[in-house]
Amino acid sequence: MFNQHLIPDAQSLPEGQALSITVEQNDFLITKQQGQIFAYENLCPHQNKPLSCQKECALDEEGDYLKCHHHGALFSPKDGSCITGPCQGSSLKRATIGIVEGNCYLLLA
Repeated sequence: MFNQHLIPDAQSLPEGQALSITVEQNDFLITKQQGQIFAYENLCPHQNKPLSCQKECALDEEGDYLKCHHHGALFSPKDGSCITGPCQGSSLKRATIGIVEGNCYLLLA
């Protein structure tokens, strides 16, 4: 059984943008890429620090990759894999998303 947590403004999130939300004392990054919404825990696998603080952008300048503001590692928004940086070969922890009646939810066990 999953607990559903509404992701505010997920459907209206502009392409190539990200937002940060806190659910059950955990931070998540939500991004829209090529019309799909992806969610990851906001923790870099390199040092288990947040990729982004709410004041900082979680994406690179082009909006194509999730970016760790601590050391510049880049992650694919589609599968969370690190493509460059000190944690290359590691991945972000993906969160499950569900869509119910047009609303997006994080589904947490």
